[in-house]
Amino acid sequence: METAIDIVRRAAEGAIDHDELVRILKTWHYELQCKTTGLAGDWQTVPNSFNAVGFAYKSLELLTDEDYAEIVATPLLRARTAPL
Repeated sequence: METAIDIVRRAAEGAIDHDELVRILKTWHYELQCKTTGLAGDWQTVPNSFNAVGFAYKSLELLTDEDYAEIVATPLLRARTAPL
């Protein structure tokens, strides 16, 4: 099963163009991040979480500021990440 980070990696390799990457990330069903119980309390990397969008945006620079804002503003994403 392909994860969000797999999609980002494929885009970094040129197998997915920019517009398709944005479209996919806007409609992706992300898994929630989870916090570790270690001393540092760091966030665990979840390959199918929204971390993939941050990686594409900040580390790989595959997304513009506008792309990122558009993905974050997607109603489907807000509904999945809203507190209960």
